[in-house]
Amino acid sequence: MLATVVAAAAIVARDGSSAPPPAATTGTTTSTAAPGGSAGARGVGDPYYPETGNGGYDVDHYALALTWDPTDQHLDGVTTIDAVATEALSSFSLDLIGLRVTAVDVDGDPARWERPDDHELVVTPAHALADGAPFSAVVHYDGTPAPIAGPPPLEPGFTTDGREVYVASEPDGAATFFPANDHPTDKATYEIRVTVPGDLDVAANGLRRETITGAGGTETWVFDAAEPMATYLVQVVIGNLRVETRAGPDGLPIRNVYDADLPESVGAAFARQGEMIAFFDDRFGPYPFATYGAVVVDDDLGFALETQTLSLFGGDEVSEPVVAHELAHQWFGDHVSLGSWRDIWLNEGFATYAQWLWSEHRGDGTVDEIAQGFADTPGLDVPPADPGPDRLFHATVYLRGALTLHVLRHELGDELFFELLRTWVDRYGGASATTADFEALAEQVGRRDLSGLFDAWLRAPILPALGDWL
Repeated sequence: MLATVVAAAAIVARDGSSAPPPAATTGTTTSTAAPGGSAGARGVGDPYYPETGNGGYDVDHYALALTWDPTDQHLDGVTTIDAVATEALSSFSLDLIGLRVTAVDVDGDPARWERPDDHELVVTPAHALADGAPFSAVVHYDGTPAPIAGPPPLEPGFTTDGREVYVASEPDGAATFFPANDHPTDKATYEIRVTVPGDLDVAANGLRRETITGAGGTETWVFDAAEPMATYLVQVVIGNLRVETRAGPDGLPIRNVYDADLPESVGAAFARQGEMIAFFDDRFGPYPFATYGAVVVDDDLGFALETQTLSLFGGDEVSEPVVAHELAHQWFGDHVSLGSWRDIWLNEGFATYAQWLWSEHRGDGTVDEIAQGFADTPGLDVPPADPGPDRLFHATVYLRGALTLHVLRHELGDELFFELLRTWVDRYGGASATTADFEALAEQVGRRDLSGLFDAWLRAPILPALGDWL
């Protein structure tokens, strides 16, 4: 993500105080769950967002079926979750915020469920789940989704102006529109079906499979995202859209989507996407997904967000450097995801450094000059390896994170540095990793002790002087 100012949007507090809370418990005709197993953890223990995610299972695939009624501001959803139990479970939890659950089935049988608070959906299957058992949960739900409070400048989740829709879910807003294991350590593939009135268009992650004409003048748009994706990177855009397609390197399909009210000139910033992909391919390894593109909405968001294969831009954030930044996130943040939100510099520092590499490539000064220009930026005394949950998008995460990589490059030399980045992507692509994982790999590839460098640049309370390290 690249952020500049706080975007304005309606906020629903995490305690649901601005909307009626869901019913505490809803029973079904099923009997109490069979003995055996225990309740899955409500949260994965993330140091910044302990309530996000859940324990006891691993999701393989989400099938989202969403129906949006812009007149009533109403979303009807059916989400099917294919998962594997990682322990014997008598019950398990899903994250779901501000929406009403109407039914839950597990493996074809009605299940009991309850809402102990506005964040958790606790499901008790008719039969306990054995450790290692695959299972399928189907959740029916509806309501008027809205974003939640988040670290500035984001208000994560489902956002609408009354008719058009986009989502910007980092870090924990995916649960505002579908039930999920909402943490980047549990990535999955997706089918996304969105039904809307026929005068609206839809864009979503991955490749569009088909558009189906339905009853009452509706259309259902179907997309497949076949590579593992973190929940916060799911994108659904509904509006009057203009689509531009082109072929990238090796025929990679590039699809850019613009709100129809935006001027045609907005597309100029995306003209070199193919060249950018080829440039980053050479430095980081092959582009990891089946397609790429961007969507530009007709709002001033104050940020852009790297939603996987379809990066989100506000009309105020369209520029070639930002396009390069969000593209680089497809390798760093999307393909290699965070082990915890404390590791956010692995996303933003890497994408910022990639942006500097692109600027040098296009002739806008050397990376040395760019780094020197940012080295005295105020506020970088915050350690990027642990900025705190309220400073998830602080300048230090981007700039001091990128400066850390620049110092590391000088220490290792170009050959080993870029070998390190390619090995990082190859080893952890499709999964999640931590700062400790990166430090260990850097020492392995560099064949030297780098603890002093990482302690100074990632953890010291005072920003080091760049000149002392180059």
